[in-house]
Amino acid sequence: MKAINRYSIYLLAAVAMVGIFAGCDDDEAAGGQPMISYIRVTNPASSDSLLASAGQGQMIAIIGENLQNTVEAWFNDQKAALTATLITRTSIVTRVPSEIPQEITNKLVLVFSNGSTLEYDFSVDISAPVIARMHSEYVNTGDVAVFYGNYFYEPLEVTFSGGVQGEIVEVEDDLLRVRVPDGVEPGPVTITTNFGVAESGFWFRDNRNIIASFDGTTNGLWHGPSFIKAVDDEISAINGKFLRINTILGEWAWFEAYVGPNDSDVALELKNIPQNAFTDPQNYVLKFELNTLASLSGARIHIYIGPTIEPGRQNAKYIWEPNIHTNGIWETVSIPWAEVRAANTELTYDPNGYGTSIHFSGPNAVTANFAIDNMRVVPQ
Repeated sequence: MKAINRYSIYLLAAVAMVGIFAGCDDDEAAGGQPMISYIRVTNPASSDSLLASAGQGQMIAIIGENLQNTVEAWFNDQKAALTATLITRTSIVTRVPSEIPQEITNKLVLVFSNGSTLEYDFSVDISAPVIARMHSEYVNTGDVAVFYGNYFYEPLEVTFSGGVQGEIVEVEDDLLRVRVPDGVEPGPVTITTNFGVAESGFWFRDNRNIIASFDGTTNGLWHGPSFIKAVDDEISAINGKFLRINTILGEWAWFEAYVGPNDSDVALELKNIPQNAFTDPQNYVLKFELNTLASLSGARIHIYIGPTIEPGRQNAKYIWEPNIHTNGIWETVSIPWAEVRAANTELTYDPNGYGTSIHFSGPNAVTANFAIDNMRVVPQ
């Protein structure tokens, strides 16, 4: 990210190209004022590709007159490396610096041996920030949220929905840690640098299309009420109550964590699955926050959504086989909704809601010590 140097060119090709640029002027007398006619790419096959800007690390050819005494080349406030053999009277081949400028002038400045300078309008394309995902889309006020992405060039600002800015705690190549302020509302997050603005495609504290918040009444549930907790000695809440499981499962043990028919209170939230998730399932994901105190590797978690529990969940269900351990930290998990929808073969759109069954059964013994919250079907 910090040194974006993905353009490859061989020195021999560059030297040969300089010969092409300069050859037609070898017999002309030197002298006169330096000038830049244009800048172009260094590939001779694309010699008609003139440039008004270039990316960090890109090799370019500066074409002009009386350039042979150039000793420095500056792009914004960053100095480019020059090679004497790549400087002639009519051309300079150099690479745009990869370092991030502190001052943006959108100028190329050549410095000559006699101390004179020559300016030319030329900008360096520096990427705006990219927000890929968060470690957890639910983080309590005062705690640190972790963003993954790219081009997090300082100075930067992180603005949450509600118009409040977070405190920047740490910036790494592809990671940003931000303390969550008071006043945050559910919605996208915006990251701003000197080089652009990015808005997240996901929502922080996403409250859209919640199908299992574990905060409502539990009337009609077959299994689950005893596992729903508001507080826990080992796992802190991030959004009200959550499903808390702590048990050891043997091989092919059948353990029901959250089960309720379509006439239970479960259906009141399950009807939040949007109709578009049925017509365009590939555009949606099933998300939830997970916190494990032991690895779930080897577990098989059966997720059934449909009009009935029995016998539907025997065959018409999605089987999630997580190889995950969050080590006691909440983490957002995403599962392609198209896969969940395809496996739940009884599931068709019903605005009145559905029954559901989240249960364990598989060939491996598992220590199931975890919590889940905020199950939702949202655009990806």
